[in-house]
Amino acid sequence: MYMSKMSDTALDALITLEQDTREYGFDWPNQEMIIDQAISECEEIREAILHKEPPHRIREEIGDLLHTAISLCIFSGYDVKDTLANVNEKFEARMSALKKIANERGLEDLKGQPIEFMLELWREAKKQSKR
Repeated sequence: MYMSKMSDTALDALITLEQDTREYGFDWPNQEMIIDQAISECEEIREAILHKEPPHRIREEIGDLLHTAISLCIFSGYDVKDTLANVNEKFEARMSALKKIANERGLEDLKGQPIEFMLELWREAKKQSKR
């Protein structure tokens, strides 16, 4: 779908690396520790942005967060690519609902709209997609 061959290759490499690491015995003891690590990675991203660190540092921290999310997915027994495909479908459905709501309110797009308004539409679209 939206994934390029290069990112698919990078994803495959990370999945293989993560599986090899687990097989070697270097693994998390539980999901809670992985979630704590993800929170820590988010804090590191925030700090890097707040301290106006160079883009490559921010990118590195975002990569660490992605790696941690993939670790949690694998540890939890989910197929990473299936999980990504599911979230893509869910996001696509919500965006479709959001665009329909915006269109019903006379908007062609959300350019220039305040974030609060966009989040309101998102919450409404999320409610509709859960029905």
